Amino acid sequence: MRVLCVNPNREQMPWPVIPVGLSMVATALDTAGHDVAFADLTFEGKPARAVERAVRRHQPELVALSIRNLDNCNFDKPAFFLPEIREQVVAPLRAHAPAAPLVVGGAAVNVCPTEILEYLDADFAIVGEGEDALPALIRALEAGSDVRSIPGVIARRAARGLPLSGSQRGEPPGGRARAEAVAGRFSRAHRWVDLRRYAELGTPYPIQTKRGCALECSYCVYNEIEGRRYRLRDPADVVDEMEDAVAHGVTQIEIVDSTFNLPLSHARALCAELERRRLPVEISTMGLNPTGVTDELVEAMKRAGFSTLMCTPESASEVTLASLNKGFGKPAIERTARALARAGIPTWWFFLIGAPGETMDTVRETLAFCEAHIPESHLVLFSTGIRVYAGTPLERHCRETGWFSPTESLFEPSWYLSPDLDLDELCATLASAALAHPNWMTNAETVISPTFATLMKRGFRALGKRGPFWLHLPQLFSLATRFGGRQRGFALAAQNLRRLRDVRHHR
Repeated sequence: MRVLCVNPNREQMPWPVIPVGLSMVATALDTAGHDVAFADLTFEGKPARAVERAVRRHQPELVALSIRNLDNCNFDKPAFFLPEIREQVVAPLRAHAPAAPLVVGGAAVNVCPTEILEYLDADFAIVGEGEDALPALIRALEAGSDVRSIPGVIARRAARGLPLSGSQRGEPPGGRARAEAVAGRFSRAHRWVDLRRYAELGTPYPIQTKRGCALECSYCVYNEIEGRRYRLRDPADVVDEMEDAVAHGVTQIEIVDSTFNLPLSHARALCAELERRRLPVEISTMGLNPTGVTDELVEAMKRAGFSTLMCTPESASEVTLASLNKGFGKPAIERTARALARAGIPTWWFFLIGAPGETMDTVRETLAFCEAHIPESHLVLFSTGIRVYAGTPLERHCRETGWFSPTESLFEPSWYLSPDLDLDELCATLASAALAHPNWMTNAETVISPTFATLMKRGFRALGKRGPFWLHLPQLFSLATRFGGRQRGFALAAQNLRRLRDVRHHR
């Protein structure tokens, strides 16, 4: 079958993301003998025209559309991505390939499959691993058999002769079945996208060493996306994939597990394999969880080639950590900070402000922690407001307390901000703190145009700045403070937040 895989994700912050998941699906389809084409819209200024060209060139019999994010998760300037996808991608697909079934998948679809299926007028949604489910779906369509028995496949309607799914809840029969990760299942992304173009904008190659998350953070949907049990890849298999990426021009790799160091034994085994192989690549990871971080682990990561890290404690207040159900306390964060400082590994720290029970006292407790424990060589981001997703404990709290009505949909960006916070004082406090610390930033400074982001990153490269672009932001912030740029940005962000004071209705 002729299949067109489409990546509609054009978000550029903090960097454009290599569509590794869809590349993995494309590779699986190619291996199964299908004629596969790939339309990467990341850098397309006119996506509708690019879609039309791809359809006319390939004449697809089926289209696979991968959706990574519903929105930008930015309380200061929320953006919902699906309208553009519907108008600039799905509409031209329907206009120029009306007979081709449209299959949607990706992380966002796992969060709310039936809503996306209806909103985009697609024929099928896939939850779980698309590299398994899509080839099985195509086999069923080619054979004219019923698709309802395929784990992870949801059919929307009996259009174009397609059978209906028996599920009305957006789940395949028997629940969301997910197959174990298979060794050697690489994305071969270099076959489908221009990796060097991504690298020019500071994009690392994303790789998973496992799937699933056993944690119960109150706001998180990783459990819905990947399941609640860990499924571990063999460390040698992971490093084989890294080696393959490096052979095709990749110079930076980011491990994108929900939590890198859980289970701890898996993280240690991976570090040992990386140390043994010594790849010529910069390695980072997003999900360093303070649970279980020790000097021993951090030193092992340093020997393995980790040059930067990202750590996500979300708060340094015991009250807020308990509210978010993080599963660790302030001592674990302090231990992590000391270990990272001793190892000299630059780290980007992430803190969420606004959880249930958050007050100005708990905010100041987090700021005091950053003042005492985070060195100037690290970067700190304070995000205001928490995105509320359906099915999370935070959603239940919002329903129970009347933040949202019992019937209110959370499909479009919906936010929670503790009513115990004084918004004016919060804005002033964060602005003052960031101005005093060039390595501290707020959401206000993530709201920049793609053009400026590209110029900034290329400017760093022209000046010989190595490593991820965020390493060099403190220098940029120092310059902006000197000329009043940060002050104006914070003032504008405060105005936006005041307009959104009633966060229940700012969609």
